[in-house]
Amino acid sequence: MGSQVELLVTPAKALVDDKVDITVERLAPRQPVTLHARLVEGTARFQSYAHYRADDMGRVIVAKQPSLGGLYTGVEQMGLFWSMQPSPGQKPGLRLRKKDVSTPFLVDVRVHDGHLDVMREENLPWLTTTTVERWYLGDGVKRIPVREGRVRGTLFLPPGDGLFAGIIDMYGSAGGLAEYRAALLASRGFAALALAVFAYDDLPSDLFSIDLDYFEEATEWLLSHRNVQNHGVGIVATSKGGEIALSMAAHMDKVAAVVAIGSYSAVTGAPLPYKDTVFPCAPFLLEKVVETKEGYLDIRNGVDTTKEPGIKACVQVEKAQCPIMLVAGEDDLNVKSVFHANQAIARMRAHGKTNHTLLKYPGAGHLIEPPYTPLCGLLYHTVYRGCMFLGGEPKSHAAAQEDSWHKILDFFRKHVDGRAQSRL
Repeated sequence: MGSQVELLVTPAKALVDDKVDITVERLAPRQPVTLHARLVEGTARFQSYAHYRADDMGRVIVAKQPSLGGLYTGVEQMGLFWSMQPSPGQKPGLRLRKKDVSTPFLVDVRVHDGHLDVMREENLPWLTTTTVERWYLGDGVKRIPVREGRVRGTLFLPPGDGLFAGIIDMYGSAGGLAEYRAALLASRGFAALALAVFAYDDLPSDLFSIDLDYFEEATEWLLSHRNVQNHGVGIVATSKGGEIALSMAAHMDKVAAVVAIGSYSAVTGAPLPYKDTVFPCAPFLLEKVVETKEGYLDIRNGVDTTKEPGIKACVQVEKAQCPIMLVAGEDDLNVKSVFHANQAIARMRAHGKTNHTLLKYPGAGHLIEPPYTPLCGLLYHTVYRGCMFLGGEPKSHAAAQEDSWHKILDFFRKHVDGRAQSRL
């Protein structure tokens, strides 16, 4: 029977934020099977599995039939992707992160007979298998390394010679350069600059040496590009990047819209110079960090913006002329992101501002990424040299990622894309 079983995944090649249909055919009626997905990225190995029972016609249609067990239950069309976990035996704190966007995630999907726990089994027999390509970089998207003045990063341009809405994409306190979200934004029609903040190329090696002028230079460079609309940039930024994005919105008139994900409402860790001013910081309170017996860190109480000097460090978001979207997980164990989002909104409201949106998600953790990305609830942080809790429950976090991503894209289309604005 094994040679007759068919596994269909369509489309077999797609962007990571596209859904796929998974169907198994030619099983015996009511046959129990395990669907098993695996991928390897560098030295990292991730996998997931779910238990299904064929219908009376010998079929499993993942988008319509419930998983009966495994890493998720219920009807979850993309469950095999968002429920992935590091394979057993790897270092704690592993994060699935695409480092080379010129290649896809290659996901091997297998069908096993019976309901099995496959996580620790390497060589189980299978009935059929296929490989799925999951891309951040769409067909025809151009990838252009950037070394212009002080600006360091990678520009992604959609196919064609049009004037595209410009987006700056930043991450947080881990430093380096992450390209995957910017590549996906370009695949969805934006000119996206993955901007390095520190610890990349000849940029400062730590957060204590960065200044806001650098981000203004990046903004001006992107707006001057011949393929980018020149009226203003959007910014999407996570964690430490979010507080920089809010600071840019408060003090730069060329910022058209900001999305801050899992962000503080204040400058944290180190003062932030800008022109002739130095914005003070909320210091990191090491005595408030909790360490578990395993050595894992809970840092969510490490910054206090309810009393001085934290209050003075709060970003002057009330000065922002552009719309601001704050994305926060209620189970964020890294930053009290719902608290900080509400703190920023209270400041705007106190000045009569209504240019704010809060996307608040129960059960979501710190790293709210593009859809169908596995939850990273525990992260090894290169700067802290330890594992820290990020929080989140896989199913709820997956729902937050799917909902927020489409709202972020719509937000930028509405507020940054001049072509869309002209059609309104």
